[in-house]
Amino acid sequence: MSEDGGHVTLLENDPREIGGYRLEGRIGAGGMGVVYRARSLSGRQVALKVIRPELAGDEEFRARFRHEVEAARRVSGAFTAPVVDADPDAPSPWLATLYVPGPSLAERIARQGPLSPPEVRRLATGLAEALRDIHRAGLVHRDLKPGNVLLAEDGPRVIDFGIARALDGTQLTSTGVAVGTPPFMAPEQFRHGDTSPATDVFALGSVLAFAGTGRGPFGADSSHAVGFRVVYEEPDLAGLAAELLLMVAACLAKEPTRRPTLETLLTWSVAGVEPPPAAPDTRPATVWERPAVPPVPPVPPEPDVRSAPLAPAFPPPAGPPVIPAPTGPAVPRPRRRTAALVVAVAVALAAAGGTAVLLRQKEKDNGGAGALPPAASAPSTPGQSGHSGQSGPPDCPSARAVVGGDGPLETVMSRWTADYHQACPTANVTATDVSGTAGQQFVAGQVDAVTLDDAPLGDEAAGLGKRCTAARPAQLPLAALPIAVVYNVPGLDSLVLDAPTVARIFNSQITSWRDPAIATLNPGRVLPDTAITAVHPSGVSPITLGFTRYLAKAAPAAWPYPTVAHSWPAQAMGGLTVGDLGAVHSTVAGKSGAIAFLPLKDAGGLRTAKLSAGSGPVAATTEAATAALVGAKVTGTGTDLTVDVDYANPGSGAYPLVQVGYAVFCGTDAPDNRDNHPTRALTGLLSHAVSAAGQPAATQSGYAALPPALARQVTDALNGLTAG
Repeated sequence: MSEDGGHVTLLENDPREIGGYRLEGRIGAGGMGVVYRARSLSGRQVALKVIRPELAGDEEFRARFRHEVEAARRVSGAFTAPVVDADPDAPSPWLATLYVPGPSLAERIARQGPLSPPEVRRLATGLAEALRDIHRAGLVHRDLKPGNVLLAEDGPRVIDFGIARALDGTQLTSTGVAVGTPPFMAPEQFRHGDTSPATDVFALGSVLAFAGTGRGPFGADSSHAVGFRVVYEEPDLAGLAAELLLMVAACLAKEPTRRPTLETLLTWSVAGVEPPPAAPDTRPATVWERPAVPPVPPVPPEPDVRSAPLAPAFPPPAGPPVIPAPTGPAVPRPRRRTAALVVAVAVALAAAGGTAVLLRQKEKDNGGAGALPPAASAPSTPGQSGHSGQSGPPDCPSARAVVGGDGPLETVMSRWTADYHQACPTANVTATDVSGTAGQQFVAGQVDAVTLDDAPLGDEAAGLGKRCTAARPAQLPLAALPIAVVYNVPGLDSLVLDAPTVARIFNSQITSWRDPAIATLNPGRVLPDTAITAVHPSGVSPITLGFTRYLAKAAPAAWPYPTVAHSWPAQAMGGLTVGDLGAVHSTVAGKSGAIAFLPLKDAGGLRTAKLSAGSGPVAATTEAATAALVGAKVTGTGTDLTVDVDYANPGSGAYPLVQVGYAVFCGTDAPDNRDNHPTRALTGLLSHAVSAAGQPAATQSGYAALPPALARQVTDALNGLTAG
């Protein structure tokens, strides 16, 4: 793992020894566990991955971890990190691989910019040899990306075989979450989950494009938009050196059979031979057929999520990417499709799979303004109001609807669907437990609605709209996610910052905690003369989108970067890229002088800064985030609503750093018999979500509730869909 300043010391609760290895520091942390730098009794350095205790108790997960160990042991080459030791049966299972000193490719690009053409060729050679070793062991990596490539002095190393799949079809992971990282996945992974050695070649092409330009060839905004481009559009290779274009473009061919073999790539990269231009693909669009989708198996009841720990922000990878489709006549199918749409999105099935999970919960109080419509307002106790657990009140819809989650609202949507089902059991509404592909599922007709981390605009809105008969799908805000600025400065228990100062910290213009700009905002406080370490996550994240949008809108002079960046702007170059949100938290907790941004609900144990905007400093709370929505401008009419937060002057007592989440569905597609149509169930569910009964589920989950006026506007829009 990387050694370029990204390590942190051991935390107080960390063990000091595991399996005979002495732990020396943390390398990173994520949804699966913690990775430590450790040393054997003989002095050999290793990277030691320890699985989280709550996962270690899951026998299915422990079996998957054994498979990961077996997969990693099968690979041994000069350009991979070999397994040194492992104990998958320990109380806390662990895996030790040879420690590789050097930054990841993602960290190297973030700090120093793109590689030179000769460096890219050397990288291509090393990665091709690594993949050749992996394929010779009978495996497909399936998640080659800049974060899984370490740059040692003697060449790159490929790491992380956690979602590797055997070439003989043996499944090494389970269903339920995305398999791969969307900006570096191949079209066949999105279309129907197929993987082969050619899948890794496509990922290699994306990695080389990133190395040579500093960005992915298919963008880095929302995951479903990236998937659309991967399947249908040509890669953006602008800025890539001319001598690399043909080699990278060949790797990025849409069809696996048209990509070069690794042996051919080695010839091109080592000898500097340019590949011939690719022949045009003249096959008809009908070759992009939509695969058959199996029916949804029965779903057992799940525990009450209000008493269970929240799922990790980045869950462990799992396997075969086949999407279960709702069965029966209630599932709407797109009514008009052009050939281009069939090519672009009808078959762009997500690389995440798993049964739609209905999380059953206890009934909530349904009173108050904007409460449930009659269908969902009735008592939910079996035997009351003329219904039992098998039948609902007279006005309760009997429709089935499936909601796909893609963004900050995914967790709370599971709670809303469970509560609504409890109040209205005949309305069969479920929330799918997927990651990063819900927009594609919506377009392909696999889900009836989707929650997004931002209002869809431009091409994304047009793509989603192809599913609906109306010009645009319904788009309604449901709640917002407060993003906290967290810090670790010993002795500094309270801190005030503003957008220009935060922007200058994260673009490396302010590097000391005693900087005059910070001192001016914190009169009377003793500021240490220590260095600032700005920490941010790597990869695509809705949290990064919310944070960079806040800086761009509230401090444009200090942050002149795009407002649609889901990943860290390459132009900023500042700060420390450490991995996922779990790694951000652990890095700040263990590093004096660190500052970062995290969802407020995930900032536990860290100090949070107050943000000064307009009316003065405001602490990060869900109530203060709701106040920012009070002063926001709402554009659009009917069921097409967008909330535009005034980040610079959000209003009195308002915390400006928020990310609004939306529901998108085909609101005008319901036939005259609305009771059995998914729109009927969706309007009841969403009315509950924004009601006085439903919004507490948002605040209890760490989200900001809609202000009453905005909630009423959403409720009125929903009522308009079911009127008459």
